[in-house]
Amino acid sequence: MPSPDADPAPEAAGPAGGPGRPGDLPVVETVERREVLVRRAPRFAPFLVGGAVLGFVVAGLFTLGRPEDPQYTPAAAFGFFAMLFGIAGVGLGALLALLLDRRSHRRARRASADEVTGTVR
Repeated sequence: MPSPDADPAPEAAGPAGGPGRPGDLPVVETVERREVLVRRAPRFAPFLVGGAVLGFVVAGLFTLGRPEDPQYTPAAAFGFFAMLFGIAGVGLGALLALLLDRRSHRRARRASADEVTGTVR
């Protein structure tokens, strides 16, 4: 019975039954050609954030441009208009992103790509 500290048999040393040295392991590569659809799609987050920022700017201008009302403080008026125009700006940014995404589907083109996979044997 071999001791637990003894070297394993050569056929069990490597993952592929080789001598256990990484340079001696054969690698089998396969190449598969596929047809893919290539398009430039917009990222939605910048459009949403940009719409919200634009809405806040419009809210600030709207607050400064209106006559002062003693019933509401300028901060309360800005908060109301910021919510109103911020939500509208996010909606318009999302609509613009969707329109640009639809446009990218029409401009998409087909291309071929090679998928290379390697397997150690």
